[in-house]
Amino acid sequence: MLLDAAVLTIVVGALGGGRLGRLKGLELRAPGVFIVAAAVQIGVMALGARGTPAVASVGGAVQIVTYVLLLVGLWLNRHLWGIRIAAVGVFLNFLVIVANGGSMPVDRELAMRAGNLRLVAMVDSQTYRSHMAATESTRLRPLGDVLSLPMLVPRPRFFSPGSVGDVFVTAGACWLILSGLGAFGLGRRRETAAAGSNSGGSG
Repeated sequence: MLLDAAVLTIVVGALGGGRLGRLKGLELRAPGVFIVAAAVQIGVMALGARGTPAVASVGGAVQIVTYVLLLVGLWLNRHLWGIRIAAVGVFLNFLVIVANGGSMPVDRELAMRAGNLRLVAMVDSQTYRSHMAATESTRLRPLGDVLSLPMLVPRPRFFSPGSVGDVFVTAGACWLILSGLGAFGLGRRRETAAAGSNSGGSG
């Protein structure tokens, strides 16, 4: 959902007068924190899907640590409204993951109806820790991947399991992109302030 929404947002932003070159003015702080967290999460998911035994024992803890890194990065960038919105979603996902030992609960039946058989196979795996099948004993289940979120790119079905947190993350990311592009007048105040500062300094 996030990738689909980001691509659509860039297209809409371009139609709204946005320019990719303006993204350099976003003033994103400590971007390496997000890169490291994402890389580690992808690595844990890939190793777990391959059946690496070590992931079964440490994957959950690593997942929690990466979310702590994400929250730190978000806090450092709280001056950006899009980041504030996304932070709400990351925190909600963090809560449900911590409550379930480092794994995000997924509605298995929903994943099957969505045609995401790979996800179904992974939640049934003993080594994959990034997600787990949601059951009646799952803690904070309403915050897990139990919603049917729309997908724009063709899939076996046009929806996929997602969480309330994912909705906030996607909304925040889209707002951040639109603001960074300067679409529909968003983010223009930043450019005006920067221009005023430069002219003042040169005088």
